Amino acid sequence: MLFVSQFIDVPLVDSADIVAGRLIDFIARPGENGYPHILGIAYKDAATKTEKSLSYDSVENLGGDEITLKTTLQKAKPLEVLSSDIWIKKHILDQQIVDLDGTRVVRANDVRLGISESQLHVLGIDISARGLIRRLGIDKFGLFSFMKPLFIEWGKVQVVGKSLKLTKASSELVRLHPADLANVLEDLNPKQSVQLIQSLDPVTAAKFFQELQPEHKRDIFKSFDQTQLQGILAHLPADEVVDYLKLIAKDDRHQILESLGENKKKVVEEFLHYADDTAGGLMTPDFIKIGHTITVGDAIAHIRKVSKSYRTILFIYVVNEKNHLLGVVSLRTLLISNANDPIEKVMKRIKLHQTVQPEASLKDVATLMTRYNLMSLAVLDHSHKLLGAVMVDDLLGRLVPQA
Repeated sequence: MLFVSQFIDVPLVDSADIVAGRLIDFIARPGENGYPHILGIAYKDAATKTEKSLSYDSVENLGGDEITLKTTLQKAKPLEVLSSDIWIKKHILDQQIVDLDGTRVVRANDVRLGISESQLHVLGIDISARGLIRRLGIDKFGLFSFMKPLFIEWGKVQVVGKSLKLTKASSELVRLHPADLANVLEDLNPKQSVQLIQSLDPVTAAKFFQELQPEHKRDIFKSFDQTQLQGILAHLPADEVVDYLKLIAKDDRHQILESLGENKKKVVEEFLHYADDTAGGLMTPDFIKIGHTITVGDAIAHIRKVSKSYRTILFIYVVNEKNHLLGVVSLRTLLISNANDPIEKVMKRIKLHQTVQPEASLKDVATLMTRYNLMSLAVLDHSHKLLGAVMVDDLLGRLVPQA
C-alpha cells in the first residue's frame, strides 16, 4: 500500500543523480471516476529553498528513500496549478472529514494512494491510530502491525477543513437525513458549523435546524444576519419558531416576531404562553383541518392544494363552524372511500377523553397516545375548540432528547 506520509520530506533526485529538493506535497485533481488523480508534486528546492511544483509525468519512481525524476530538473515538466486542485498534505491531512456512511466527523491521519487506469489516484483516507503512527515515522519496523488501518473510501467522505469550500461539500452532505446532518454539525467547531449551515439553501437549512440540540440552535443563529435568519424562519413550522424564541432573551424576540407574516406571528405569540413541559408547549399548529359538510373528494382536493406547507400528513381533523372538534379521518380512509361520500360518514368520531387541554403534562400526553395508539393527539381549549395537535415524533423528541 502507498501512503502520502511515506513520501513527505523524501529527497527528490533527478536523472543526473542531483538532489533537487525534498517533497512537500502531492497535488491532485478530481477525476471522472470520482477519485482524484495525482497530477503533480510540490517540493522545496534545494538551491533556492523556495516551494516549486512539477508535473507528475516527470516522476519516474516513488520510493521511501528517494523519488527519482525521468530527466534533469531543468528539463522536468512544470505544473500549472489550478485553484480547484487539492493539495493532499495541506488540504487533507489532519483535517476533519465527514464519513458520509457513518455520519460522523473524524480526523484524516493519512491518505492512501493507488494505481488505477495507469494513473496514481487518491483512493481513501486512513482514520486509524495506525495512520497517525505512520505519520510520526515510528512504524518503519512493523512494531505496530497488529494495529489495523481503518480506511474510508474517497467517494464516501467530505472534507470540512479550512481550505476546501463547504459549498462544494454541501452538495453531498445535504443527501444525509437532517438528523444525521445535525449530528455532523454538532461535532464541528463553531466556525465550521456556521459555514456549513450558511452554505445550505433556506429550505434545507430549516429542516436541518429542527434536528439540532437547543444550545446549538441558540449559538448558531447568533451568527446570521437578519436576511439569512428570516429566510430560515420562513420555512420553519410555527412550533419550531416558538421553541427557538424560548431559547433567546425576551428583548431579542421582538425583531424576529416582526419578520414573520401576520398569521404566523399571531400563532407564534399565542403558543409562546404555554410551558414547555405541557401539551400546549409541545403541540403544533401545522395540521390540516376541514369542515364537516364537505365530501371525500373535496377533502382530497384541499390536501393536494395545501400539502406543501406541511411536513407530515397522516390524519386530518374535522371541525364544525365554531372550530369544535368532531372527528378525524386518515389518509388511508380517504384513499379507499368514494369521492362523493360525506366526510362525516367516513370520519372517526373523537371523544373528549381522547383529547387533552393545553395544560396537560407530558406524562398525560404520552399515556393517552399509548393507550389509544395515536400518531397525533388533538389539543382543545376549555370550550372544546381545536388549538393544535401533538405529533408522536415531537413527543418522542421531548421524552428522549439525547436521540
